Amino acid sequence: MTCPLSAQLVATRQRKAATQRKIGLFQAMADTLFIRADEQERWREACMASNNPDGAGTWQRLANHTRNEAHEYVRRIDLLQENLR
Repeated sequence: MTCPLSAQLVATRQRKAATQRKIGLFQAMADTLFIRADEQERWREACMASNNPDGAGTWQRLANHTRNEAHEYVRRIDLLQENLR
């Protein structure tokens, strides 16, 4: 028979390990999205340089949305890290 305390410790460790994996995934997503937002900003600048304000506006909106999504992942990482303590 397993000791209830031992089972509880195993469950806690598993929960923490799952949270750490999720934090790693969220960090990868945030990093990727920030990189993509920077790339979209460069495309916006290229559109402006080629006198294409409509294209520039589209890329600016996409970059802003992408950056907002990245910040949301960062916020979720912070919440998960607080729950690990």
